[in-house]
Amino acid sequence: MRLSPAAEAIPRSGIRAMAALAQGKEGLLHLEYGEPGFFAPEAVRRAAARAVMEERIVYTPTDGPLELKREIAAKLLRVNRVAVDPEQVFVTHGGVGALYASLGSVLGPGDRILMPDPGWPNVLGQVYTLGAEPVFYPLEAERGFQPEPESWPVDERTRAVLINNPSNPTGAQFGRDMLERIAAFARKHELWVLSDEVYDQVYFGERPISMLEVYPEGTLASFSFSKTYAMTGWRLGYAVLQPGMRDWTTKVVESCYSSSSMVAQRAALAALTEVGEAEIQRMVDSYRATRDRALAILAQAGRQRYVPEGAFYLMLPVPRGVSSESFARLLLERKGLVVVPGSTFGKRADAEVRISLAAGEETVADGVSRILELTQEFEYGASHLGI
Repeated sequence: MRLSPAAEAIPRSGIRAMAALAQGKEGLLHLEYGEPGFFAPEAVRRAAARAVMEERIVYTPTDGPLELKREIAAKLLRVNRVAVDPEQVFVTHGGVGALYASLGSVLGPGDRILMPDPGWPNVLGQVYTLGAEPVFYPLEAERGFQPEPESWPVDERTRAVLINNPSNPTGAQFGRDMLERIAAFARKHELWVLSDEVYDQVYFGERPISMLEVYPEGTLASFSFSKTYAMTGWRLGYAVLQPGMRDWTTKVVESCYSSSSMVAQRAALAALTEVGEAEIQRMVDSYRATRDRALAILAQAGRQRYVPEGAFYLMLPVPRGVSSESFARLLLERKGLVVVPGSTFGKRADAEVRISLAAGEETVADGVSRILELTQEFEYGASHLGI
């Protein structure tokens, strides 16, 4: 008897692998998870508590209750400036569920999808599970992690392109001109664009533009309550589909789970109707202050390379000739710091590590200093490090 070849091809999450290595160790600084350091807003927690105490918690429609879908559509118009019918909204088990719902609706065995390198790794496992084939396009640090869509390879098997804006792991953001170039490419080759927009409300400058605004006829967009409302453990997201796709996508989702959590749905409804912009902005301002503190430390050491414009991540180079995994393990062993090796996100990031800026200003500042310390030790001679 054999196990699934598709499962064998799926890479283990390097984020969770580093967290596992750190488990049980005391006194560590944790910069591995993209985990907001806040409680979910009080209105969110109270709504969940009311649901548990006053309602019978039951199955809900696979695509979510209509009341919540209407409020999500209102949010998309207010925040993202795109008008969609509530029937295009599909409530899912987290943002990762939204991505799977979209991928599973348009990809099949042998199909190809263009994916960013570096990029968030969990999507790769979904592609392999569907029997599809990833084709990677580069995001180079020297170009501010911006793509060159005109150079992307396409053949008769290419069905879609994945983008993540703002980006995990780089923090880069694509402006309107870039999105227009991607849309022109997709129209020319008749491709779906799967747009991961889970950090749509975590940005530090210009408002991110949704791909739904630029390429409305061919975009499937994924969103999440996790980052905006500090609701990572609540596991609720949503996809925006094309008109008429709901029944198709329902079959994909029902093969994985019957419906998302009713308790989380009640909490999400409160997030959309009771949590004000000021409360969201307070969290974003904290991430910005942490980013600026980290960049100031890097600039003082002459090592600042780029400025993340959204999400809450920063990529830092490792010493020349050292793999990102080796450097991350040494940071854990010698400096008590948990980061994510860049190899988790693709081959082009193996000379970098990712840190989360959501851990708090003092924690991140301390972590960046420890990275610089270990980097300097390499530059002055690494023999004493035992490598």
